Amino acid sequence: MSVRQIDLFGGEPAEGPAPAVVSGMSVAAMSGEAALEPREPAASAAIDPLAPDLLIIDGTALLFRAFFGHPGRLAPDGVEVGATLGVCHQLLGLLRRQPAAHLAIAFDAGQVTFRNRIDPRYKANRGDPPPELVPQFELVQAAAAALGLPVFARLDFEADDLMATLARLAGQAGLRARLAAIDKDLCQVVRDDAPAVDLCDPKSDAVTDAAGVRERLGVRPEQVVDLMALTGDSTDNVAGVRGVGPKAAVALLDAFGDLDAIYHNLERVEFLGIRGAKALARKLEEGRDEAMLARALVRLDDAVALGVDAEELAARTRWAGPAADAEALFAGRLGSRGPLHGLQRLFDGRVAAAASA
Repeated sequence: MSVRQIDLFGGEPAEGPAPAVVSGMSVAAMSGEAALEPREPAASAAIDPLAPDLLIIDGTALLFRAFFGHPGRLAPDGVEVGATLGVCHQLLGLLRRQPAAHLAIAFDAGQVTFRNRIDPRYKANRGDPPPELVPQFELVQAAAAALGLPVFARLDFEADDLMATLARLAGQAGLRARLAAIDKDLCQVVRDDAPAVDLCDPKSDAVTDAAGVRERLGVRPEQVVDLMALTGDSTDNVAGVRGVGPKAAVALLDAFGDLDAIYHNLERVEFLGIRGAKALARKLEEGRDEAMLARALVRLDDAVALGVDAEELAARTRWAGPAADAEALFAGRLGSRGPLHGLQRLFDGRVAAAASA
């Protein structure tokens, strides 16, 4: 798989088809000559004492956080790897604090997605990533796989779509899903019904359940898409309805339930007890097309073909510890064994705890 850029803010699509799922990858792949090679997880004792949850991590967001929040560091070959090592240290801390039995990490896989075909303006406000970061988009996936995390990346889709898909599969498999991410788009997949889905800030560990979504955005999780359809999302260059802010959007959804009901009842909007209600119906009518377009852009696709189904998910995502060839990658390619040894100690401790339980 040759990936020129994989970017939270954009990037070039890969040359040729890319695998939807990489359960691991050989260190030989990092030579630049070999393709990323899936590997089978190493055999290990079951980690029964852990919660039967699936922790789904937004790897691309971690990479950008690490790049802008950690000092740079050069690998032995002179390539910048500071963000990649920063992600590995973040993963170590996250896995220490979130003892889930099952793990997955999702990455963006290119600039152009199906959303750009819906609207070429989508994310057009974002610049190219810093050149020091570009080589690390592929490298961080290799590092995560070497640490034993099942890596998911799919051309034409964003990491959020993959996370929504994994959360849906987890529910079908009877696994509670925790999404390690702060993106408000993912609030739309939160659910309290068992097996539940919630969000967890990977830095503060603050958890957002359905009540938390209501507190944060003012609506229920199932109304998040329609809320963003009305207000738009300036971060992703999604317009929404001009002149409709969060307070008005929440009032509309409280009154009518969803976007379609709002547009079926425009004649009633002016009687709502909110400021500017008389002009609101006109704004909604004028912005009808933008609202429908925005809804298509912000709705996550939870049916991405990932090469794994609900029956296979638990086995495919059970953490089996770092790969046998991880030492070569961390010591040679990255020039640091620290996060690898930390993850290995964490895994060994879990196995020992399972054996003594």
